Amino acid sequence: MSAETVICKLRETRTDLGFTQRQVANGADMNVRTLINIENGHTIPSLLYAMRLANFLNCPVDELFEYKSTGQMSNKGDDSNGK
Repeated sequence: MSAETVICKLRETRTDLGFTQRQVANGADMNVRTLINIENGHTIPSLLYAMRLANFLNCPVDELFEYKSTGQMSNKGDDSNGK
């Protein structure tokens, strides 16, 4: 079984652009606490929040959040029968 995770690059993007957490939360129409939880990795944002954040920061969603699955392609040489 593979492990899945979302890597959050929101804090880096926000600070690079010079925004405070409050400015981004207000611009994305969300609670500051929610933004803090997303940045700290305690919460994975809903698609709606991810899109609002990307829209406010004027960047694609995949620049803010990256999906990772460990174990994908772990058996490169296997054929469809697992050999």
